[in-house]
Amino acid sequence: MIRSQVFSGVARLLKYNRGTPLIRGKSSKATTTSSLDPQQRDGGSEKPGGVEAAAEQPQQQLPAREPLVKNFFVGAVDKELLAYPEVIAREDMAQLQNALLPLKNYFSEPKGTEETAQILKQLGLYALNVPTDYDGRGYGWSASLMASEPDSTATSVGLGLQAHRVVVDLLREVGTPQQQQRYLLALGTGQLIATEAIYEYTPPEDDYFSTQATFTPESRSWVLNGEKAYVVCAPGERQLFLVLAQTQQPNVSGSLGRGTTIFLVDSQQAGVRLGEQHATFGCRETQMRRVHFDNVQLSEEQVVGLPHDGNRYSEQLVRASRLRSSLVGLSLAKRLLNELTQFSVDTTQCGVHIKDLELTRVHLSRAMCSVYAMESMLYLTAGLLDEFQGQDVTLESAITKYYTLKQLYAIASQNLGVVGPKSLHSGQATELGLRDAAQLYTQGESIDTLSMFIALTGLQHAGQAMNSGVRKSRNPLFHPGHIFGKFLETSGIENPKTKMHLSEHVHPTLEAAAQCIEQSVARLQMSVELMFTRHGNAVVERQSEMQRLAEISTTIYAMWASVARASRSYCIGLPLADHELLTASAVCSQGRDTVLTLCTEIFGGNFVNNDNNLVRLSNQLTKSKGYFAVHPLTFNF
Repeated sequence: MIRSQVFSGVARLLKYNRGTPLIRGKSSKATTTSSLDPQQRDGGSEKPGGVEAAAEQPQQQLPAREPLVKNFFVGAVDKELLAYPEVIAREDMAQLQNALLPLKNYFSEPKGTEETAQILKQLGLYALNVPTDYDGRGYGWSASLMASEPDSTATSVGLGLQAHRVVVDLLREVGTPQQQQRYLLALGTGQLIATEAIYEYTPPEDDYFSTQATFTPESRSWVLNGEKAYVVCAPGERQLFLVLAQTQQPNVSGSLGRGTTIFLVDSQQAGVRLGEQHATFGCRETQMRRVHFDNVQLSEEQVVGLPHDGNRYSEQLVRASRLRSSLVGLSLAKRLLNELTQFSVDTTQCGVHIKDLELTRVHLSRAMCSVYAMESMLYLTAGLLDEFQGQDVTLESAITKYYTLKQLYAIASQNLGVVGPKSLHSGQATELGLRDAAQLYTQGESIDTLSMFIALTGLQHAGQAMNSGVRKSRNPLFHPGHIFGKFLETSGIENPKTKMHLSEHVHPTLEAAAQCIEQSVARLQMSVELMFTRHGNAVVERQSEMQRLAEISTTIYAMWASVARASRSYCIGLPLADHELLTASAVCSQGRDTVLTLCTEIFGGNFVNNDNNLVRLSNQLTKSKGYFAVHPLTFNF
């Protein structure tokens, strides 16, 4: 698995001051990005295929700002980031929307696998994020995700295309000019289809990967051996596998010299063999196979980045993978919501429309709030990447995937109860939706691993800022003044005092929602400080509390993105913007209560919040190797 890679790895466009939008000049907006010098691009040229490139402008990214979500852990907020990013110019947006209409019509109906594979090349869908220097569209993150929406509605098609785009993203960011010249042109035309080969069916207990590569100094080449699982394959097509393999540094023995290296492996190379196809629970139209590598000879030009240092580049890899897989999950969630809404409108039971039942209305509204938050988080994160040079969105991208997949599975599961026994029939939309949602939920990174990553990353950032205060709190006899000041504080978990004034940066209607965000951020900061004070360095062993921290930070980011988006929509007069304000208010009201509950559990400690009882029960459960209670009717005599 990629566990080791996961863990090791100043103006704004729109500012609202009490509902008054201040728009920055168009010269600072951008639609396209490239890893090469912007002066080398050709602007305004049309590209063949189904999606025409928008009018291109040289992009001037702003200096990076402080990380948004990481600062939530220390109780700090960047109020400027409440302005939802506008990184695509108005004219380019209109052109892009018009160009996507044929794609939306095409993907509105199911297509055969063979037919789709050929047409995808004609539509130019493999070239969306390929730089213009290699005959690609050159789209940045926001435009690329938006242009990917039509094909993501077909989940099985979207999985293959998004895996291709993840590899292109990595090549564009860290690939050498020789690698870009060698691969990007073929990747853009679809002559070469890229995919990730990262996960293994049975990962080793002590090593990173069972797949290993050995360097031969005499020939200056690598020999790759092993196998990967759950690799998305395009039948009958030449493919480029992005392989993570374990390597050993020369002259450094043991675990100290152990590292990972990223390789680009052509499917037509000797020793590359496609294995069995996985019969997956969902996404059954997608071909997922094992791929075997038997003494595959690789040149040094096929190494991405530096040898033995794959962890350094894993951040870019997982960031792209998380954002693009979130788009697939978002598209599926929208489809499930639309199908259930249509079912509720068309179905009558006992003379009453299902849509008029309060339980159904609440379920639909909660699903709507979840989908709205997913979409807001995704494009806020993409906008930060487009607008700021080298912006740190490590937590934002992880949280977006974590929230999207959890809410997607919840929506798919709850739909079964609304539809009823009809949903149990094989081939029903609800059954297929549940299968695809479960597949996305469990494929790749596990949700538990992702939640631990979110909490650990936030705690690492907070530990550097809180080090001095925590040291004083853990040594009260040496710092009586600090402890006395803590006793005099009037702010508490129930009613935290804040001075963030977020309401001054959103529409006045969202003042209460902004107050919910302020209180939630303050509660998160107090919870983090308390955990450091209680546990010190052992905080990393308190996994239940860390999972609560992950839920809290995820909820706050969903609230933040929803409020920022709704405020922009209402200020510029988008259709149904008043209902967006209502949606954002509902997200924040529910989020405030969720954060308060989780923080209260952290403050109560493991003897109050039931964690201690659960841990004690697990000891007997593992000792008995299963359910240990005797039958309830048993006599003891």
